[in-house]
Amino acid sequence: MTDYRNVAALILAVMFLQAAAGILSVSTPLALTSMGASPLGVGVVAAIYSAGFMLGAWYASDLVRAVGNIRAYAASAAIFAAAVLGMGLAFDPVAWGAFRFIHGAVSAVMFASAESWIADSTPRQKRGGVMGLYQLLIKLAMSGGPLLAVDHAPDDIKPFIWAGVLLCLALVPLCATQRAQPVPPRRAAGGLSGLKLIPPAAFAGAVVAGVANTGVMSQLPLYAAELRPQDAQAAAATLAIAAWMGGTVTQWPAGLLSDRIDRRFVVAALGVLALAASVALFVLSGRVSWTVTVALAALWGAGALAFYSVSASHATDRTEPADIAQMMSGMLFVWAAGSVIGPVVAGLTADTALGQPGVFAVMAAAYVALILSNLGRMLVVRRPKAADRGAFIPVSQTSVASAELVAEGASDPEEGGIPPN
Repeated sequence: MTDYRNVAALILAVMFLQAAAGILSVSTPLALTSMGASPLGVGVVAAIYSAGFMLGAWYASDLVRAVGNIRAYAASAAIFAAAVLGMGLAFDPVAWGAFRFIHGAVSAVMFASAESWIADSTPRQKRGGVMGLYQLLIKLAMSGGPLLAVDHAPDDIKPFIWAGVLLCLALVPLCATQRAQPVPPRRAAGGLSGLKLIPPAAFAGAVVAGVANTGVMSQLPLYAAELRPQDAQAAAATLAIAAWMGGTVTQWPAGLLSDRIDRRFVVAALGVLALAASVALFVLSGRVSWTVTVALAALWGAGALAFYSVSASHATDRTEPADIAQMMSGMLFVWAAGSVIGPVVAGLTADTALGQPGVFAVMAAAYVALILSNLGRMLVVRRPKAADRGAFIPVSQTSVASAELVAEGASDPEEGGIPPN
């Protein structure tokens, strides 16, 4: 338990950050629409956020090394909170694009600051368990954030005030901790240099996670609002929470199953879930009860929001231990690039005659590609021997520091990926 207490303040800080992010992911698209922005405009703003995150992730290690974890995190949280509150002062889509770029950049620095500290504070043999608990708690926090926005109109600034409050609270645990700051991180391997190390099946997983998953999530609040315009904010929050919880529920079972059978088959199976739910959400939109729609959103999340970690574990199985951190950085870069493209494609689709349901139809093609690429690679390249495989360790698309945390755990032959009960 000592290992978990050592990082409790760090995890709590990131939970506040993720709760704020959960509010913004639901409230921002709806507020932009209330300003007159088209679905394409909403998608462009989401892509701008991803571009900011991509830039922040690239330079985060340099900044943390220059000023230290606490200063980098605290400054970023303050800027994030100011930029969120600024959205309430300037209800304009262009200004919000600039604010969201800032949000993306500073959130990447916050993740890098906290996660590099977690890595430094956790023994190598415990990192799988700590990482599992970390991923579970921050996903729950992101799922819970939108609950603070359900009773407000799309053009109400109160959800953004709540997000600003949570970001201010995110400063407290890290600034109040009595633990010494970790050794400054080394210069992280650039994403581009790690691209050639990514196995084809894992590359497909990173691309689809960026393009399809980010594209769907950028338009999901608008999809919900069209179905229940009288209660748009609550509907958007409900579908978002259902999707995130679906991914949270299936993440560990899928990972543990992938320790026993070919991980590519597990990724393909998760892709089938995402594909089936996407087709159903397209075909049945407005034709089934709201309860069924929420269940389908959860099914989509169960498949779509769980396969990236399994793809990443497959990639570590195929990579030499010394190259894992570089390869994982490449995975992050591929996902980030896809997350810039996906929301724009989703917005363009929603602006056509297909409307919001059409986003699921278009992204279904990406899940087909994911399924075929993973099953096809199984026919070409055999599964690694058990002795050459590491245990599953969950990873999300947060920072290069997270990639290195998982890489060091995965490269340790004594590492166990299952958190203690």
